[in-house]
Amino acid sequence: GFLPNHRFALIREEAGGVDPEPTSENPTPKLNRLLYEFNNKEPGDQNGDVWDSFAHELLLATPEQNIKRRDLYDGSPLLLKGWAKGQVAICGDAAHPMMPNLGQG
Repeated sequence: GFLPNHRFALIREEAGGVDPEPTSENPTPKLNRLLYEFNNKEPGDQNGDVWDSFAHELLLATPEQNIKRRDLYDGSPLLLKGWAKGQVAICGDAAHPMMPNLGQG
């Protein structure tokens, strides 16, 4: 069967934000935000970076309903806390931070 490609675009901002809902004036607010944040024309994005046009092609090929927001959080290193307590131990994906859709079993 067909397996869709997954793309990730990371934007640094406070966690817990909410994307605007589509309106008749702006039917693709999430896509428009990504196109703005990853600008491929001079003068570039807010940091002055000009992104490759291929990045824009990938964004433009992504339907609005397929754009998902996921907050990332920094966690304390587990190395100093140990891997086991009593008869319980953590291993695999539980032992390191991972996006929910990246755990491979």
